[in-house]
Amino acid sequence: MSTINLILLTMLTIQNPCDDDLICTEDVLKNGECKNNLIRGYCLIDNSCYKTYDVSPNGCGICLPNTNPFEWSDNQNDGLECTIDKSDENGNCLHILKSGYCLIEHRCVINKTEDINGCRICDATKSLYEWTPYSKGTMCNDGLNCTQNDHCDGNGNCIGEDYSCDDNIECTLDVCDGKGGCSNIIKNNFCFINNECFQDLSSNPDNECLYCNVLLSQLKWSYEPKGKRCDDKDSSTPFDYCDGKGNCIGYKQDLPTDTGINIPDSPVDENIEDSNSMNYIEREGCSCNQLM
Repeated sequence: MSTINLILLTMLTIQNPCDDDLICTEDVLKNGECKNNLIRGYCLIDNSCYKTYDVSPNGCGICLPNTNPFEWSDNQNDGLECTIDKSDENGNCLHILKSGYCLIEHRCVINKTEDINGCRICDATKSLYEWTPYSKGTMCNDGLNCTQNDHCDGNGNCIGEDYSCDDNIECTLDVCDGKGGCSNIIKNNFCFINNECFQDLSSNPDNECLYCNVLLSQLKWSYEPKGKRCDDKDSSTPFDYCDGKGNCIGYKQDLPTDTGINIPDSPVDENIEDSNSMNYIEREGCSCNQLM
């Protein structure tokens, strides 16, 4: 067998036996049975394919797949403000486009109106029934925050260059501004201290008299209240309390409670927020700090 005959035989072998030669159907062989499923957005009328809003040869019918994909829908009056509907002596339906409009995808578009993507325009001097694309490189906005340098591709599409604002920090919201800039905002229920994330009200793993309080600061530790129990790691002092300044103080006997806990003050660390200096605040949200 010659090479050419072998190629032809191979092509015939792999050809879909269910192919109906229609561009508007998906031809599938399943369980020995052929299925020719109509593709969305098409009508199949008299064994011919029509796209949505295609008009019948006499103008009196229109392809509306959502109404009836296998028959013409009535189009004697198209209901469009930009057309004048008439019938000629042969019974054909005429839809005369008014001056100053384009008719695009069965929608009236006023002349010189720009498409939503910013790369196409209704230009009645160039095309009455299709968008006219802007030239390649025209500035536009693709509507995506994490792209920059958005521009038209010359085919009516607005495209941009992708960029990322991901800082690889789990407790920040990474926001693109669409111009190449980023904002990495700490989430409301987290602190970000010494390049680590801590959930609201969680203690400092190295000092249980310090904790994350997002209502006081999201960027530095806050003091636990004076008198909170803690552990100074000294077995000779079984009664340990936070002093309200971030220190755990141990005592060999429990302090009297009749007049309140009398714990000596320690020097204040200016890098810590003092929770004792603020009144109680309802924990309904917080103001976020932006990472610099």
